[in-house]
Amino acid sequence: MAWYYNGQEITAGRAFTDTNGGLVGAGWAKWPAEMKTGFGITWQDDPDLRFENADGTGRALADVKADGIASAKGVAFRLLGEYDWYVVRNAEKNTAIPSEITTYRDAVRTALSNIETAINACSTLSAYKTKYSGAFEDLDDWPDKPSV
Repeated sequence: MAWYYNGQEITAGRAFTDTNGGLVGAGWAKWPAEMKTGFGITWQDDPDLRFENADGTGRALADVKADGIASAKGVAFRLLGEYDWYVVRNAEKNTAIPSEITTYRDAVRTALSNIETAINACSTLSAYKTKYSGAFEDLDDWPDKPSV
């Protein structure tokens, strides 16, 4: 996030030279918004690198989808990992895995599959951004954790 004048980043609290060679004092940051805009000073947010390149242009939809699917898989991996010890215990000691755990683990895999399908169904970057602008951990698609 930064202030810009004539395509150049300027720093609040520091003077800069305008296009006519005149010095604009450090107090410009205290100007009202209309005065800044009228003078040609604009605020630019940093690009959201999930959706945009560093120069602010949109990323390729295929790349955004691939990153989204990878992020969703990471969430599923973490959610499943919390209960992996049941699977290991079953393999080592033949101790039954509680049905609540297997049901949950299956639900995580189903949720991941549904998220992947929904991501792949997005036909535009705008559609993707509308649905997946937040963190994948926060999606309502994931099942509630078991109470075991």
